[in-house]
Amino acid sequence: MVKTVDAGAGINWLQGGWAAFKSGGPLLIGMVFVSLLMVIIVRLVPWLGALLAPILATFLYSGMLISVRGSAGGRVMQFDDLWSAFANQDKMVHLAIVALVPTLGELLRAALPGGFFGWLISGLIGVTVLALTYFAVPLVLFRGQEAPHALKSSFDGVLANLPAVIVFWIACIILMVIAIIPVGLGLLVLVPVLLGAAYEAYAEIYGDTELVPNDPGSANTPPPPA
Repeated sequence: MVKTVDAGAGINWLQGGWAAFKSGGPLLIGMVFVSLLMVIIVRLVPWLGALLAPILATFLYSGMLISVRGSAGGRVMQFDDLWSAFANQDKMVHLAIVALVPTLGELLRAALPGGFFGWLISGLIGVTVLALTYFAVPLVLFRGQEAPHALKSSFDGVLANLPAVIVFWIACIILMVIAIIPVGLGLLVLVPVLLGAAYEAYAEIYGDTELVPNDPGSANTPPPPA
């Protein structure tokens, strides 16, 4: 079930991201750094790198989301959480399908003609892919949804909460620019914050354990089965 929130929820998601960073900042920074390094190495593999890199990135992102969700439930984050998505082969299949959707989107965009029309369609494809995939990973992980259902649910969640999503994405762009100013060092803090914010957005819209609950009573609500 998709919950509709007001536009101000986009800021609450960032507050949740900051709460996640305070819970495990150095650990999350280490996870992000190792993940980035591994994806870059895999990306260099001839032929298969372009296909395997987004899948690996999605699995590692999944592990970090699992760690953040555990933190929301009171568990201490652990670096080994980074590999936890590899433990469930059934979910790995659906995570891999979700991971390939952006790759398919890039192939479609590359086939478009130039000019204003091509630019417009390319932008629409990019936004659609983002809406399809933004919540799909946690929906596979924590709701047990199969990839097609998770992609549809993600799109529905973004569409139902478009004002909050727009506020959130605008805030992310502004924070990204600020983070890049000090030789990009601000990204060491911002990327883990955005990771936590992505989980917080999912938790509030789909009803999971929130990092910063809007409703104090929701802090005691048990999370849905993973």
